[in-house]
Amino acid sequence: MRILVCDTSNSTCCAGVYEDGKELAYEISLEKKTHSETFMPLVMRVVKQAGLTLQDIDVLASTIGPGSYTGIRIGLSAVKGMALALGVNVIPVSSLKALAMSVDSVISEPKNTILVPCFDARNDRVFGAALAGDTYENLIEDGAYSNEEFSDLLKNIADITNKQIIVIGDGAPVLQKVLDWAPNTQYANGCVILPKGVYGASNGTEAIDGATITASYCSGTRADKYSNK
Repeated sequence: MRILVCDTSNSTCCAGVYEDGKELAYEISLEKKTHSETFMPLVMRVVKQAGLTLQDIDVLASTIGPGSYTGIRIGLSAVKGMALALGVNVIPVSSLKALAMSVDSVISEPKNTILVPCFDARNDRVFGAALAGDTYENLIEDGAYSNEEFSDLLKNIADITNKQIIVIGDGAPVLQKVLDWAPNTQYANGCVILPKGVYGASNGTEAIDGATITASYCSGTRADKYSNK
């Protein structure tokens, strides 16, 4: 099974090709140009480096958000177009889970670790989630949260004060303002989504018709959602 994995959900973009768990080629772009300029040329380079053509790809996997509205829209449009042209299905992937699974090498005690992938959503807000370091089970679901709101949700995780917390992504400085109660916390705000993270997050998720893929923007906070009821 050959899978092409893609991410354009934030400031960086990347793609990789995997065959039966083996990484054949990958590339990540840190360019300041828009993803509309960089993404498809990057994809074509990666496929060529893998010694393949797009017609050799069996399935696509793409992050669907949360993250940059424009980045997600550009990436999903391109992925849907490829899926239609190639006649293949697409695996939708959480960009937050993909980010968490991009940093597996830094986890020394997975069972004792909480991973907090997060993106800066501005105004002391993040797109964030919390996952168990050993199983990647969601302890806090993907969403848009104020930093105070997210901090309160973290406090409710069982035995949290005895856990190692690793806050990953450019939202880390936003959460650092409110996590003084959690001394066993490390911040890795320079981490970005890697192809291996997208691939890892795609495992166990069903591939579906690309035409039915929808973005997960997670706009607004949970507090906003319930304040109107």
